[in-house]
Amino acid sequence: MRLALRGANPLEWLALRAGVVPTAAGEAWGGMALSAVLIAGVRTGITARLAQQPATADELAADLNLDPVPTRMLLDCLRSGGHVAARGDRYRLTRSSRRWLDPNSALSVAQYVAGTSDYWDWWSDLAEVTRSGQPAGHHEAPPGDPYWRRYVAGQLELARLSADEVAKKLPLPADSRSLLDVGGGHGWYSAQLCRRHPQLTATVLDLPGSAEIGREIIARAGMTDRVEHRDGDATTDDLGGGYDVVLCFNLLHHLSEEQTVALFSRIHDALAPGGTLAVMDAFAEPSRRSSAQANVLGLFMYLSSGSRVHTPDRLYGWLRDAGFGAARRIRILRIPGQAMYVARREPR
Repeated sequence: MRLALRGANPLEWLALRAGVVPTAAGEAWGGMALSAVLIAGVRTGITARLAQQPATADELAADLNLDPVPTRMLLDCLRSGGHVAARGDRYRLTRSSRRWLDPNSALSVAQYVAGTSDYWDWWSDLAEVTRSGQPAGHHEAPPGDPYWRRYVAGQLELARLSADEVAKKLPLPADSRSLLDVGGGHGWYSAQLCRRHPQLTATVLDLPGSAEIGREIIARAGMTDRVEHRDGDATTDDLGGGYDVVLCFNLLHHLSEEQTVALFSRIHDALAPGGTLAVMDAFAEPSRRSSAQANVLGLFMYLSSGSRVHTPDRLYGWLRDAGFGAARRIRILRIPGQAMYVARREPR
């Protein structure tokens, strides 16, 4: 249901359905507002503070050095969105929001939510991107730019939701010892695979800005003896060779078709005979009806990196052309719309 229909009384609902109300104006304004309210709730520290205990608007304003008037307004908007509940003048996180927005929750995506404010500038340039065809190019930020910390920390939170499932479902030969994680950033998938396979060590290859944050994450996890980061560009730098496993997770949507084809060929050469390649990304499933969410995701990928959402058949063709055997699709339940595809370099 459209945003403009929410909360409408029967007469308003009929007017909206009759098309005599400018719903486009409400949608353009309301979409920004909903995003800003949630992001501000996290970035001001309100959601983290409410995760500790309920509080009044005045208490939150005093504790977090906020102005009490917009603080109360923001709390009421968070309440309307179902993120906050109230009893009297005291506010608390709802059960669902405690799961997702409490920084101490194992399922927290609070840092990801806060980092999505970086996307506003990209979306505001969509008209110009449509004219020029030139995407935002967010991976062009220099090393040390604060963007990298926001980006990698948010991606880590999403990876934590699925990494255990991925590690359990990815079939690896018992004698696998070396893993290359191409564009692996935070290195969390590699770390979980190393925990599951005690003989395995991993190298994460990523851009310097991303690798710098990844090293910190792996150090905090106590995994530096098993997972190392190497600065490099997956599209141009030498990958090395003799790996038993190569991961290519959530990278293809940043690459052009030509870059993907070239990368798969180089990965094939970097694998030892019989080695395993695992690819995970969003693909356009032909059997699924087009949805607004899928359409927006495809546009976002182009907006951010100039790439597109491809079908699994395209992936199968690229893997076959690179010399891999038949790929197997493995469904990952914690990542709706994504799947893992596993192929092997044929033994000699």
